[in-house]
Amino acid sequence: MLEIQPFDFSRWPIAVSDLPLDTYLVGGAVRDALLGRTTLYPDLDFIVPNQSLELAATLAQRYQAGFVVLDRQRQIGRVVFSNMTVDIAQQQGDTLLTDLHDRDFRLNAIAYDIHRHHIVDPLGGLLDLQQRQIHYVSPDNLAADPLRLVRAYRQAAQLQFTITSDTRRVIQTLAPRLRTVAPERVRVELSYLLSTVESAASVTLAFRDGVLGVWLPSVTEESMTHYHALETTLANFPFPALWPSLTTSIATTAAPGEPQRRTLAALAKLTCLVHPDPQQAETQLFALTYTANEIKVVKVLCRLLQDWLIPLQQPLNREQSFYLFRAARNFFPAFVALALSRTIPKAHLIPLVRAWLDPTNTVAHPPQLVRGADLVQQFQLRQGPEIGRILQAIEAAQARGEIGDRASALAFVDRLLRQPAKPK
Repeated sequence: MLEIQPFDFSRWPIAVSDLPLDTYLVGGAVRDALLGRTTLYPDLDFIVPNQSLELAATLAQRYQAGFVVLDRQRQIGRVVFSNMTVDIAQQQGDTLLTDLHDRDFRLNAIAYDIHRHHIVDPLGGLLDLQQRQIHYVSPDNLAADPLRLVRAYRQAAQLQFTITSDTRRVIQTLAPRLRTVAPERVRVELSYLLSTVESAASVTLAFRDGVLGVWLPSVTEESMTHYHALETTLANFPFPALWPSLTTSIATTAAPGEPQRRTLAALAKLTCLVHPDPQQAETQLFALTYTANEIKVVKVLCRLLQDWLIPLQQPLNREQSFYLFRAARNFFPAFVALALSRTIPKAHLIPLVRAWLDPTNTVAHPPQLVRGADLVQQFQLRQGPEIGRILQAIEAAQARGEIGDRASALAFVDRLLRQPAKPK
C-alpha cells in the first residue's frame, strides 16, 4: 500500500502560505510524491478557487520569476523558476471533483489539499499507482485534447508503468486526431519521451498503436529494432569519456517552462524514427517545429549512417578517418552510439574515439591551414571556382598526411599552380 503522509514542501520555490485556502495540488507532483519519486525538473500544478492569473502574476513578481499566461480562457498561469515551474489554474467546475473528472488519466486525477493535508481520489488513481498502470478517465477527455494520447506513452516510459488494454484501444481509435494538435505541443511531448532513459518499450507501443505515425510516417518495425538497439547501447556505453557530450543539453534557449532536454543521445534516438534520407528527415522535423540546430544534428547523423556504416566494417585509414571526423563534426559521440547499435565492431571505433578525445590530433581536429583570402593575396588568384578546387586539393593532401602546416600548404599550392594545364 502507498503511504499517504503530509508532503515535503521544502523543495517548493514558493511558500504554502502564499496560496489561498482550498488550494489543491494536482497531477504529476501528487503522483510522484506518492510514489516517492523525485524528478530533475519538477512541476507543481495547483487549482485555486478564483483569480488564478492574478495570483500567478503576483507570485512571479514577489519571487522575481518569469510569468506566462498558458491559457487565458481557462485562466491558467505559469510561474517560471530556474529549475521548476508552478502552474496555477482556476477551478472550472462547481466543485473540485468536476475538475478531477475532466483530467486525462486516473493516476493524474488525485488532488492534495495543501492546507488540510488530505488526499482527494474520486476515480481510483491510488489503486492505479499501486498496480503500476495508466488508465483513462474517459474517452471523451482524451478526445478533447488528443495530445494526451502521446502523454500516455511518455508517462508510461517515465514511470515504467503499463498502459491498460482498454486505454490502448481508445488511443488506437483516436490516434488520427493527433493531426489536429499544434505541432510544437507534439514536439515537446515527443522530446520528453525520447529523453527518458528507458523509453524503447513505450515508443514501440506508440508506434504500434498508430500514435507515432501521424507525425513521423516513416517509422517502421525496423525503426523500432534500431531504437531498441540504440537504447541498449546507451545503457552499456563503452566509452565513458564521450558520455558528457551525449547527455549535456545542446540547447541555448527553451520555451518558458520547457526544460532544456535536447541532448545528442535524445537526437540520436530521434534519428531512428525519421526518414533515413536527410532531406526528408528535415521536412518531417521542420513540420514538428524542431529547431534549426536540432534538425542539423539529425541530418548529419542520417548522412553518417548512409555513408559510413559500410566503410566501418573495416578499420579506417588516415584519410577515411579525416573525412569521417569532418562529416561528423561535434556530433561524433552520437554517431559512435549509433554505429555500435548497428553492429559496427567496437575495435574499429576505439582509435577514432581516442583521436577525437585528443585535441592535438590533427586528423580528428585538423587546423585550417590556408583560407581562400590567403590564396588571393599570396598567388594573386581571382575569387571563383578555382579557389574552391585548390582548397579541396589542400584538404585532400592534409587528409593523406602530405602537408601539416601553413608553410607546407602554401608550398603545395605553389607546386599545384606550376603544373602544366591538362589538355581539354
